[in-house]
Amino acid sequence: MAQLLDFLLNKNARRCSDQYPDHESLFWGFSNEESAAIRCLESSVSGYIVRLGKKYGLANEDIEELICDSISLCLLKIKQGKYVFQGHALSSYVIEIAGKKALNIKTRLQKDRAFINQSEKELAYEPDYTDKVAAEKLEALLAQLDENCRNLVTLKYLDGIRDKEVIEKKLTQYTTVDALKNHRSKCMKKLSDLARKSKKP
Repeated sequence: MAQLLDFLLNKNARRCSDQYPDHESLFWGFSNEESAAIRCLESSVSGYIVRLGKKYGLANEDIEELICDSISLCLLKIKQGKYVFQGHALSSYVIEIAGKKALNIKTRLQKDRAFINQSEKELAYEPDYTDKVAAEKLEALLAQLDENCRNLVTLKYLDGIRDKEVIEKKLTQYTTVDALKNHRSKCMKKLSDLARKSKKP
C-alpha cells in the first residue's frame, strides 16, 4: 500500500512539473483558476500543512479546512492584487498563510475548552444529563440564551454532533466550520457569565 501511494504521489508530482515546469507558470495557472494548477498546489502543500496541523493538535476536519482555506485565501490575495509573483514558490506563501491560521485555530480551541471548563466548575455538576437537577439547571441557563446560541451549544455539547456534520446537514445558519466555532465561542462566554451570575446570592 505504501509503495502504491508513493508511486501515485510521485506520478502526480511528475505530471505537475511537466505541466507547470517553474514557479511562474504555476502562479499564472493558479491565478487563472486552472483546475490542474489548483491540484498541483494542493499536492505540494498538503503534506506540510497536515504535519503542521498535527503539531498544533488540530482535528482531521480542522486540518482539511485549513488546507482549503489557505489555498482559497491565497487566490483571494492574488485577485485583490495584494500578492504578486516575485520569483518565489507559491506554495511558500500558502504555507505561511496556513501557519498563521493554524495558530488562530489552536487559540480559538483553547478558548473554547476554557469556556467549557469554567462553565462546568461554576455549574458545579458532573456532565451527566440523566441527573434531573443538573439537567434542569442547564436548561434554565440555556433558556436565557438567544435561540441561535441555544441551538449551537445543544448541538455540540448535548447532542454530540460534529461540526462538519452540522454544516453538511445545514442545522444552523453558518456555512463554514470556522464561522460556526467562532460564534459558539461567544455563546459559551455568555453561558459562563450567566452561570457566574446564578451563583451570586
